[in-house]
Amino acid sequence: MHEPVILCVSANPGMDRRLRINSLVVGGINRASSAQGFAGGKAAHVAMAAHALLAKTVWIAFLGGAIGEECAAQMESLGVHVASVPTAAHTRVNLEIIDDSGEITELLEPGGEPAAGEANEFLLRCRKEIENAGRSALLVISGRLPAGVSPILYASLIEAARAAGVETFVDTSGDALQASVKAKPRFVKTNRQEAEELIGQSLKTTEEAVSAAHEIIRRGASSAAITLGSQGLIWVESSNGPVWKAQPPRLKVISTVGCGDATLAGFARASTQGITGEEAIRLAAACGAANCSALAPGRIEMATVGSLLPLIEVRQLPS
Repeated sequence: MHEPVILCVSANPGMDRRLRINSLVVGGINRASSAQGFAGGKAAHVAMAAHALLAKTVWIAFLGGAIGEECAAQMESLGVHVASVPTAAHTRVNLEIIDDSGEITELLEPGGEPAAGEANEFLLRCRKEIENAGRSALLVISGRLPAGVSPILYASLIEAARAAGVETFVDTSGDALQASVKAKPRFVKTNRQEAEELIGQSLKTTEEAVSAAHEIIRRGASSAAITLGSQGLIWVESSNGPVWKAQPPRLKVISTVGCGDATLAGFARASTQGITGEEAIRLAAACGAANCSALAPGRIEMATVGSLLPLIEVRQLPS
């Protein structure tokens, strides 16, 4: 039996530029003590984290210009297969500014608008990779769409995957999230803010987050999880299935960028291995926690995940 492939769709990748400074001065001159560049975007983080969990991963990405080439080279060097879709728009650069207090400021470029016909080429390449991967594959769609691309793109990918017998996991926001949920993916992961925007109400308590996850399922998803930052992670496994909450231990944090993506990678890897319930959410939460101390977003280590697994507090909540 072939090893299941995790296909990570990256319509809006970028280079994550990490700058370390003494303290951020708004309106003034800020000099960085160090600068590093990492291939990024949500789907890239998922691909890297899934690969660290020993999954066979393919990163399908819109890439343009020298930055796009550098992102592809970095991903390949990590062992992730890159299915590049050329675009005339240059790949964006995102800034992550970390000051000495540990406070993180992110500045995210919107991403260039693909030229006419490029979105269709991207869709065709994704369909090809889905067909090549076979029915045991898992399609993971994560991140925002670039400007000018219809949110229907993600819904089309979900439908194409379903036609090929492949399940889809989704982590996006706004109109793309609404369209994706309606297309009935296997699993949806959001953070608190994304869920609030989708449902149209604030989620201050765990009970409200569970209710929101049930609503996401009612709207079309088969399963839904919501990350709650320091309050942990909740997961409604199915419409009539169990509800889980996972709470990682307090850890020394380098950066929280990519923690939700690593969490999604954990859920994806659990799915391809047939892991469900308590074990699945424990793995997902351990991956998210491991990302906090990773040298770069998404670059978790299997040993760290393993050490965190017994430290994750998991309990079943009332449905």
